[in-house]
Amino acid sequence: MNHLLRLPLTATVTALLLTTPLIATGYAEEAEKPNPLRFYQGENNSFLQASVGFDLAFFNQGNAWFGNDKGNLNGENIDSWWESLVRLGLEGNYTLPNSQSFYAKVDAVQANTFGGIDVGGTNAAEGDVSSLRFDKAYAGWRSGNLLSTLGEDFLDISFGRQIYAVGNGFLFTSEGEGGYKRAAWYLGGRKSADFAGIIRMKSGPWSGDLFYFETDRINDFTAQHFSDFDTRAGGATTDYAFSDSAHLGGSLFALDSEDETRDGMKVYDIRGDIKPFAVAGGPEALHPLKFEAEYAHEDKDNSLDNGNGWYIATSYQFGKVPWKPELTYRYAIFDENYDPLFYGGTDWGTWYQGEIVGEYALGNNNLDTHMIRLKFQPVESLTVNLFYFNFNLHKPEAYDVVSDDYADEWNLIFDWAATDYLTLSLVGAYATPDDGATQLHGGDEDWTSMMLYGCVKF
Repeated sequence: MNHLLRLPLTATVTALLLTTPLIATGYAEEAEKPNPLRFYQGENNSFLQASVGFDLAFFNQGNAWFGNDKGNLNGENIDSWWESLVRLGLEGNYTLPNSQSFYAKVDAVQANTFGGIDVGGTNAAEGDVSSLRFDKAYAGWRSGNLLSTLGEDFLDISFGRQIYAVGNGFLFTSEGEGGYKRAAWYLGGRKSADFAGIIRMKSGPWSGDLFYFETDRINDFTAQHFSDFDTRAGGATTDYAFSDSAHLGGSLFALDSEDETRDGMKVYDIRGDIKPFAVAGGPEALHPLKFEAEYAHEDKDNSLDNGNGWYIATSYQFGKVPWKPELTYRYAIFDENYDPLFYGGTDWGTWYQGEIVGEYALGNNNLDTHMIRLKFQPVESLTVNLFYFNFNLHKPEAYDVVSDDYADEWNLIFDWAATDYLTLSLVGAYATPDDGATQLHGGDEDWTSMMLYGCVKF
């Protein structure tokens, strides 16, 4: 690999593998749906049930890496490939007569990559890859009315293999990873920390967490890739809802890691959102107007420069217009010293910025992005998203290039909730390189990407 590309590509793959993309395998798996596999139903919502999921995706790339896939992936030619996940689990809840409850979940995931080399080149050495391993295995306790003056289930304490997620995934969404020997690089399926202990508290408009987790990373990459290191994080998160239309929150945590760029790092994060006209009682037509923002400062140890990442966004939903269109603009900045940590998302475009650039080419580091999104629903079961991204390198000289103009990208995404248990998605993406992308990756062709995805989940 060209030595000028090794650093940015290493940072890119590191950032992408820390998390997994959001599709129906993400937060939807925690949604409350009637489960036909529930085989025991007791009093006070005590139950036992099986969980089953099957994900299948087909990917096709045109002019991957802007036409220079061989130069970026050690001679590999990227065309198309398949990924699949099979998830089997068991979960239950037992509520005591005094309203306290105990809960637990365990599941295993069979992940597969086949029919070609993925665009990250993670299966280049092995070809078709299959992997069976546990993802979740945790247990917990909820306080019920034990502390009734503070609210029902004020305390929720859990431990084991689980995911710790905050907000819209700017910092925390996934502590595991897929790809390489674990297969299914895009679908992931392995998001849980190797161990996480979480104390959740909620009383009225206030909620907060105390957390500790150890990442579940791959530590034996093949020689042409890079070494990796385990990381441990511990800290606190708090959120306050002033109303349904105004929220403020933040996180404070520290890292201990075998990676010296993370070891001793302290992170300070603040986030919030507001619908100002809904809060102030302004014109009803302006009530849906929303502003949101988040800022993270990373105080690094070992004489390393501190990092900063932030975004601001505004959106408006035309609730009385057919198809309920929602228009969003977001501006995000991540400097060259920012570590994107364990980011992911709760929706398309958050925080994988673009189904080409954000998924494959650049992580949230040394990057400035303008995003425009139009979301609408022609029918209740069908959601359509149209995205435009403008990408710029925050400090091009950090990648040994001259131009900061990187690329423009368009995404068109169809999500069809065919039934309560079946989701189908069609994703198309088109990216045109600017001088920054050409200088960084050595290609000047337009990059196209397509994914067909289906998920059955009980």
